[in-house]
Amino acid sequence: MKTFRIASVTLLLALMLSISLRPSQTAAEDLPYTFFFTHYELLGEPDNPTGVRYHSSGQPFAKAPDGSSITLSGQGGWDPISQTAQGGGQYTIKDAAGAVTAQGSWQVTDFVSFEQVDGWWGMPGFKEEGWQGPPGSVSFSGFLTVGVDLENQGDGVLVAWCLMPEVSMPPNHQGDGISLTGGNFDFTDYAESEMSFEGVMFYSADPASTGYTLDAEGNTVPKMAAVPATLPATGGQSMPVTTGVIILATLGLALMVTGLTVRQE
Repeated sequence: MKTFRIASVTLLLALMLSISLRPSQTAAEDLPYTFFFTHYELLGEPDNPTGVRYHSSGQPFAKAPDGSSITLSGQGGWDPISQTAQGGGQYTIKDAAGAVTAQGSWQVTDFVSFEQVDGWWGMPGFKEEGWQGPPGSVSFSGFLTVGVDLENQGDGVLVAWCLMPEVSMPPNHQGDGISLTGGNFDFTDYAESEMSFEGVMFYSADPASTGYTLDAEGNTVPKMAAVPATLPATGGQSMPVTTGVIILATLGLALMVTGLTVRQE
């Protein structure tokens, strides 16, 4: 009986360890890169701000040649490796006179591209509050392009960009903004929105990402890509330290339980 019980414990432990070696479904579904439509609140004097607070209630907008406009709110994420994206929020379309003609929800349908660009606030001692990414994440400027579907309006292509003051501005750009084209959409005039406090923030929890991260005092500092630690291996590939430790622990536990089973017999 004791032998049977210990053998059952051995099987249970082995099963638990095998499960722990697999990435959880939740972790597999998490996207390493995120975006937030953001409202910027400058701290201190308007002409000489000492910092900024990020609010996830941003409403960037763009106009069409006929004077109509679209405003978006929301957030989402993407994974450039798996070429997947998700997210969404609310939209409002107004005519040239400012009357609401359509509103509803919008959803990301697919990932198209992301281009990261260099540059951040570039202000020594500039504080950043309301960091929307997870602890240890990096933020950066860039251009994100995704496919979207607007409720009762159809599909389109959304381009969202974050261009901090230190960025060497691309032609016809002055700051953050959005555009929406394709299908029934031709919202390509973003000049007014780029001069507002409505914008876009990007973050990454991927250790391989470079960008800017918060220090203990609330200032952003450049962060280089992390180099994963490995154990040397002959014949080619190296083994990550964490995987090697788990495997060694599993073998040691199995040997220990096996010894207990033999002694009980």
